[in-house]
Amino acid sequence: MNTETGEIRTNIFYCDPQTPSQKPHVENNHNYVRDIIPNGKSLKNLTQNDLNLMLSHINSTLRKSLNGRTPYETFEFLYGSEILKKLNIQKIEKDMVTLQPYLLKIK
Repeated sequence: MNTETGEIRTNIFYCDPQTPSQKPHVENNHNYVRDIIPNGKSLKNLTQNDLNLMLSHINSTLRKSLNGRTPYETFEFLYGSEILKKLNIQKIEKDMVTLQPYLLKIK
């Protein structure tokens, strides 16, 4: 809430415990992360640049739930590209998207 005007700036919704049907998209993103960083791999040496690169690739993946658009394209349409630049998230062309461990050099 904006303390000066009282205007609500965001809503937060919580899923009910033990109700996975309420959070399939979060689970999908978790699966994408695990495609790039398999279980058992250390996250200790990941940098912010590594995270930005990984999220850029994940958010450039086409989604059925977005009518064949990417999360990047949807966010850009709704909020503009300036905030994406500030977040250091880039659009990755669809034929260049990599959701494989070799995207990041994790030991």
